[in-house]
Amino acid sequence: MSIYKIQIKPGTPAVFDPSPLKVCVNDSVFWFNGDPNNAHWPAPSAADPTGFIAYQIPPNTPSSQVGFGSIQTIPYVCINHPGESGKIIVESCKKKGAFGGKTKKGAFGRTTR
Repeated sequence: MSIYKIQIKPGTPAVFDPSPLKVCVNDSVFWFNGDPNNAHWPAPSAADPTGFIAYQIPPNTPSSQVGFGSIQTIPYVCINHPGESGKIIVESCKKKGAFGGKTKKGAFGRTTR
């Protein structure tokens, strides 16, 4: 499991970076509001403002983490600023073991069975 940061960059409109963001099932995301003047509130839709987090993100502040347990594509918007949007793509990623699946030899270079 990994944790990814989405930076909210100031502007008119502000920009969610990166967007789209690709993550794996069971990874987490948090937003960091780098806009020094405005609060932002990422949500799955204007009709579901608390779909990710239950509060606005004040300037220069991180949000809490949001996890994704299934494969899906999630477009999102800023509740406070209708022209701001982003996307998270949750994929099924096959994670390799501690050695990246590259070891085939046992102790002292012998081939394992």
